[in-house]
Amino acid sequence: MKGKTIASKLKIQQNAVTEVLKKYEETGTVHDRPGRGAKRKLSAEETKEVIKKAKRGETAPQISRECETEVDPRTIQRTLKREGFAYLNVVEKEHLTQTQIERQLEYAEEMKDYDWKRVLCSDEKSFWLGSGVQKQWQKPGKRKSREVRKHPRKLHVWGAIGYYAKAKLFYFEENLTKELYQQILTSRLKDNALTFSSDAPKSLTRKWVFLQDNDPKHTAKKSKETIEKLVGDRFLSHPSNSPDLNPMEDIWSYLDRKVKERNVTTINGLKRILTQEWNSMDWAEIRSSVESMPDRINEYIELKGKRTHY
Repeated sequence: MKGKTIASKLKIQQNAVTEVLKKYEETGTVHDRPGRGAKRKLSAEETKEVIKKAKRGETAPQISRECETEVDPRTIQRTLKREGFAYLNVVEKEHLTQTQIERQLEYAEEMKDYDWKRVLCSDEKSFWLGSGVQKQWQKPGKRKSREVRKHPRKLHVWGAIGYYAKAKLFYFEENLTKELYQQILTSRLKDNALTFSSDAPKSLTRKWVFLQDNDPKHTAKKSKETIEKLVGDRFLSHPSNSPDLNPMEDIWSYLDRKVKERNVTTINGLKRILTQEWNSMDWAEIRSSVESMPDRINEYIELKGKRTHY
């Protein structure tokens, strides 16, 4: 029977009938879902159980169904948010071999008393045009959307930061080669090409230490010769597949968030925004990452060379 006919027979508004029929189609019942009216709060014991399940990777609907007395998933979500949780993408980290784990641990033991304030940490990252914020609060029936290109253009960026200094960004669109890397080092690692903080010790000039990872283009013979020419023996190389040992990764994440807030559509626009954000970045943002290095090193030692949470 159609909604219009039912409404006529019962002498009620048609939209009321439509609402009831829709509810029945969605839930299999015409009764109100849990959560209508007074919201049931979770006890301290229930909250602890919810947190335990969330840490195991269960979703709010899953946890809701497993409660002795069914709880609305929205109550589960509110509880988790109140406890400091957020629904985020799972961070994927590359698997480490046993040899890599042993090398990480060896490196951590060697560096546990190192003065990281002297180090200029370098790295490269790619930024894609049109990348925007991945998650937003939305109503299920009114989803937000944005157009994206199937194969968007990307911009590669080299950068380096330290507690007291940072190097100017270097932009390139072609694939990185050892020759290009040597060109980047030559143009960016000279003392007059670095920006020092106002409180940088004068003794730091020509005493800072350069750090890079073990990418084959970084460790090529000519690249090593270029580094030696520019910084002498003031050089560190951290183990392969260990981005959590490089504070520059935090800065890339910071810049990536800033770029996604703007939804940039041109390469020149991307360069402009990255340059603005890089130049205006508060030293506190950089230093918090550098200051975390002793904790990162200690965590590597505690975990016997396995991945840290950084």
